[in-house]
Amino acid sequence: MLVLLLEKVPALGIWTLKGHDTLYHFVIAEQIIYVPCAAALIWSFECMYLGFCVEIIVQFKILYQYLEEMTVEGNSPDEMELNYLEKMKTCIRHHQLLLWFLKKFRQIFSLLLLTEYVTVGPLICAELFAAFESRSIQITIRHTAYFVTLALQLSFYCIPANYVADEALAVARSIYSSKWYSHHFPSLRVPILLIMQNAQHGITIRAGGLVPINTDTFVN
Repeated sequence: MLVLLLEKVPALGIWTLKGHDTLYHFVIAEQIIYVPCAAALIWSFECMYLGFCVEIIVQFKILYQYLEEMTVEGNSPDEMELNYLEKMKTCIRHHQLLLWFLKKFRQIFSLLLLTEYVTVGPLICAELFAAFESRSIQITIRHTAYFVTLALQLSFYCIPANYVADEALAVARSIYSSKWYSHHFPSLRVPILLIMQNAQHGITIRAGGLVPINTDTFVN
């Protein structure tokens, strides 16, 4: 795609090897093998990334819906308080497990996301610049198509990550929406504050620990 900016040779750049037939055919064969393998690897990585994001989002939705709809069961005030406290502890354990999983998720995908950002980001700018500077409609359409493809690929990482951050914050809001005020249970003060404090810490997926992967980054 960088070769396209020069507008002198076709995309693969293999025509610069003319006159060296053996090397020329080797490069063609190598590209035929390499391109599908690279595409399959990237597609597998993206599906794995999206699958983890979807699972995290679903788990957060289950958690905060359970918090909002939590009911009290028991025949006496002590039984009701104990029942509510056990349910809240279950939610806290679920939330802590999700936070631990998110930590591991960010560690595993951090370097790979940085590689994606460093390679795709400059290419997006270069293709957009080439599309505006080109004087040929055909070349402009070609650069625009590359620009849209690369932008969609970057959005594929940024949008799910933004949803993960939003759903993580929604857990704190669900505590406010629950019916904790309908019963005076002194023992619930600490668990409720604990889960709220943990949920209010913003969760940001960063590429290499440097670049936040979210919709703001995509728009910028």
